[in-house]
Amino acid sequence: MPSLRYVPVSVNTGGSAGSTGGLPVSASPLDQHPIANRDAEITIPPENRSLIDWASFTFKLNDPRIIAGIIGLDPSLFSELPFGFSGYRKSLKLGNISIYFDGREDMGCHVEMTGQGCRLYEGNFQEAPWPELFQTIFAANGNFTRLDIAIDNVDGALTLDKIGNALQHHDSIIRTQFGEWRRILKGSFEKGKQITGDTIYLGSSKSHIQFRIYDKAQESGVAGHWIRFELQLRDKRANEAARLYSSGESIGTLATGIINTYFAIINDDDSNKSRCSLQSWWSEWLQSTEKIRLSTEQAIKLVSDTMGFIKRQYAPSLAMIKKHLGGVPFKTFVQEVLEDGNERMSAKHKKILAASEAVKTFGRGK
Repeated sequence: MPSLRYVPVSVNTGGSAGSTGGLPVSASPLDQHPIANRDAEITIPPENRSLIDWASFTFKLNDPRIIAGIIGLDPSLFSELPFGFSGYRKSLKLGNISIYFDGREDMGCHVEMTGQGCRLYEGNFQEAPWPELFQTIFAANGNFTRLDIAIDNVDGALTLDKIGNALQHHDSIIRTQFGEWRRILKGSFEKGKQITGDTIYLGSSKSHIQFRIYDKAQESGVAGHWIRFELQLRDKRANEAARLYSSGESIGTLATGIINTYFAIINDDDSNKSRCSLQSWWSEWLQSTEKIRLSTEQAIKLVSDTMGFIKRQYAPSLAMIKKHLGGVPFKTFVQEVLEDGNERMSAKHKKILAASEAVKTFGRGK
């Protein structure tokens, strides 16, 4: 397991000044620059798997660069931006990893990794970094505000229609703690296209737990069976799940335990629903899910990632060229660069563009 690296700065986390507060201090893959987003094409996974697909947590510490070090990232790779979120006035950004800061004194710093941010974070380590990251967060008195666990089914055991049909007969064959469900279809008027999105939501978006089940293959524009079952956990439930996982519980056991507690598709074979047996297909899917291990995935590079890279790496050079040429000649230079670049765009660039368009179309923010 890779060790997260606490950046050697002076901070009081309960120990003496300048101590690490009991967190691990050792060389990590981040002694060099982290692995960048790889040029990965969206493809259906070869087997059923699970992923950490969103992680948000808060520390009482107010220095965002210290926070970057705590979670094992090089602070110098982040760009500081003059806007924040939910009471925070500023942020550090590294792709889809954000550290929000400069709020009230008691707000500390808030870290948010979207789905793509999780993939970017994984790319900085040779092995899955999540167990140690979770342990490190709790060791630094961090607090989870959101945790999403994604379960991908590619063997055909789980389908939206099977779940949808069961929901239509929820009086007799559904056992649940949720108060509501909804299924949303998205379509296109473009010729040759019909349904472009299909998602089932279990529970309210305002509650501490919500399940989302959707056609990931359809969303990603690839052919084949790929259903994603997402568990979105907030606040208390996110902390409970993160503590269980950091203490050694497998992601499969954790996920199926949560699913079983809140939702089950049953046979109508007892007057007391709590004693009804599970439908065989649902039981088989749960049993296979319980055995899956946490996976990592190559990050899908997006246009926004390239924009950020150019801004970080080439903004000073572009400013220098503009000062040297002047306004009008600089615009001519940029136009020449764009025309040349348009002719030399490779398949790699077209994949990045297609992935970015897919994200924009579906607007999931993941």
